[in-house]
Amino acid sequence: MIAPDAAADLRAERRFDLLAAILIGAIAILAAVLAVIQIDTGQASTHAQVEAARLSADLSARVEVNSTVQNQAIVDEQEALTLSMQATSRQMAGLQYGDDGATAIGRAENQAAADLGAALTATAATSGGATLDPYTAGLVNATTPQLWAEVTEQNRQVDLANDAGARNSRSILGLSFLALAGVLTGLAAVLREGRAGWIALLAAVAMAGAAGLVAVLAVI
Repeated sequence: MIAPDAAADLRAERRFDLLAAILIGAIAILAAVLAVIQIDTGQASTHAQVEAARLSADLSARVEVNSTVQNQAIVDEQEALTLSMQATSRQMAGLQYGDDGATAIGRAENQAAADLGAALTATAATSGGATLDPYTAGLVNATTPQLWAEVTEQNRQVDLANDAGARNSRSILGLSFLALAGVLTGLAAVLREGRAGWIALLAAVAMAGAAGLVAVLAVI
């Protein structure tokens, strides 16, 4: 026969050991889950940050190149227009004063202005020789809608990086809770099923539960 007190102690010890074993298994599973989440979110955050940085550099290049090309195109068009106006004035003066030479020069300058305008249009997407490569041509010919679309995508990548970074931080917090839960479980195993042991074990359960909650928050 087992004395009642001994039986009660045996049942308490079995409950203690069972809870400790379940807790150790839960800690191991949660640690594996949080480690996977941390790796995945860390990679996602890094990828989004790199993509956002690439888009930022590409936007700067597009704006700079496009502005330079547009400004130069305006200067060139002004030069062609000035030449055309001078030619028209010379022709009018030649007609007014009966100067056939001035009229002929005016016509020639007018044709030169037209040829210059056509040449500027034809070489807008070239380096003066072969057609530009697709990337450089994209920089030169970037439109406002394209730039806004790239800005929108850059902002989206920044949001993705921030979200992944926040979830990565949660996973690290969860692993910290699990580390504390492991320490408390070890302490409980040393103290056994006495009052102090149960307090340590229940505190470990609470830490493991907090880690599980953080794992859920890191996923959603």
